[in-house]
Amino acid sequence: MDQIHDLRSFMAALEARGLLFTAKKEVDWDHEIGSLIATLEPSGRAGWFPQVKGKPFGVCGNMLGSMDSIAVALGCEKSEITDFLADRLEHPIQPRLVRREEAPCQENVLLGDDVDLAKLPVPIHAPKDGGPIITGGVIVSKELDGPKQNLSFQRMHVKGKNKLSIMINEWRHLKEFYDAAEAQGKALPIAVAIGADPVVYVGGGLRYDGDEMEIAGAIRGRPMDVVKCVTNDIHVPAEAEFIIEGEILPGQRELEGPLGEFTGHYSAPWNSPVIHVTAITHRNGAIYQTINGASFEHINLGNVLPREPLLKKFTTYVSTGVINVHIPPYGSGFLALVRIRKKNPGEPKNVALAAMMTYVNIKNVIVVDEDVDIYDPADVMWALSNRVVPEKDIFYVPNAQGHELDPCSDERGVQTKMGIDATLSDESRCLERVRYPKVDLNDYQ
Repeated sequence: MDQIHDLRSFMAALEARGLLFTAKKEVDWDHEIGSLIATLEPSGRAGWFPQVKGKPFGVCGNMLGSMDSIAVALGCEKSEITDFLADRLEHPIQPRLVRREEAPCQENVLLGDDVDLAKLPVPIHAPKDGGPIITGGVIVSKELDGPKQNLSFQRMHVKGKNKLSIMINEWRHLKEFYDAAEAQGKALPIAVAIGADPVVYVGGGLRYDGDEMEIAGAIRGRPMDVVKCVTNDIHVPAEAEFIIEGEILPGQRELEGPLGEFTGHYSAPWNSPVIHVTAITHRNGAIYQTINGASFEHINLGNVLPREPLLKKFTTYVSTGVINVHIPPYGSGFLALVRIRKKNPGEPKNVALAAMMTYVNIKNVIVVDEDVDIYDPADVMWALSNRVVPEKDIFYVPNAQGHELDPCSDERGVQTKMGIDATLSDESRCLERVRYPKVDLNDYQ
């Protein structure tokens, strides 16, 4: 098994499996990197761009853009991802605090006038993005008057050499921390980890009442090394490539965005809080990690990996015949697929209803038989085309709560949800699927 412990060892593991593309020529951080990552996405490969125009650091992206890459990152089979994460959520491991001398992320420390975000190769990703926006940074925040730490993802628009504007989602722990600090007229110290062990990124997408570094440790089966920041008391991943330290200022707002969002549409600019950057630390030869907005990786981290364990739990409660579940990134997080071993003709509809209850994002649910590969869109479409009698197998739940950013919802997220029973009917005239034995073409060369 690969001994993945940071971004570099993860890149090596991907390269060994043909899942990493390395650019041989210089690329531009201004739109070109975004286009290259988008071009790579259908292949499932990550991208590594060692030479970036006018910048001293290289960039990587689409690191967790495919389920194959995610399986490598977690150290399990693709079919085991959901159950593996569900199990590890139950067995957190506290991180281990190390000294600065043991922390590669603090090999270089920039303070005061040396702080300059323009030196970082922060891409302008999509053609109509509002500027260079940090998308692949994991926010590490902490209660102002307490010990609780948290990991999360928030976009951050670069506004100056030491200034960022940060969009904070209403339901984040970070919002609770910031609201409490701002109510006292105080700034909230934070840090941003860029380029880390991929389990840190997986943890950042989860909602967990403790420190998500404990979940990262559970996935790795050992404590994650953390180190105290240089200018505040936050503990950050010791092997991260970059750490941006700063504080979210009280009472200040500035427009940030637009950005290509997970729905595949551009979001409007938001009047958002401002971060004053107090330090930038980085490894020698640091690698900047980014995430294309509206990409599969964006959806994998924000919707797929955090939601699938709960989806499996809810649907399995309704039916012990549930084999596996998947929230495919091509469905923008609004589609759930459930593979079952059906025992009752009404079972798929109950399972679909349970899936809809799992999380507000889930709008459409397709339930398929055990002979259908839910990780293969072509196989799912085959089931839809050959096993669905629309008037009998499709049902609707009107006036249900969905996601406000879903373009099919109203401003409060109210929408109609849809369930599709794409399992084989007992009355079907076609009971057995054609299957050819697989052969090894190497035997014929």
